[in-house]
Amino acid sequence: MSKFNQSSGELFDKIIYLEEEDQQEPLRVFRRFFIDYRLHEFRDILWTMVETCITTDNAEFSEAGERADLLMRCRHFEELLEAGWLLAEVGPGAEQ
Repeated sequence: MSKFNQSSGELFDKIIYLEEEDQQEPLRVFRRFFIDYRLHEFRDILWTMVETCITTDNAEFSEAGERADLLMRCRHFEELLEAGWLLAEVGPGAEQ
């Protein structure tokens, strides 16, 4: 089990990594992310992570339902990335 699920949530339900400037303007984080990664690159990275979790001997994903949940979460994360791509305005046709 992840350390994030074992805690009471007090620490991990707070912003941990964002600096003050990014907390004030979180769209900056999306812009930096999508400048560093093209959308297709991160889809490939995400799929590699999922495929590794599903195809290796990992007790966390031994049941079919657990693997289905992982795939559903992957899809939701991909939707979040697409929304971030649009918000960051770095996609094709966007003004740089």
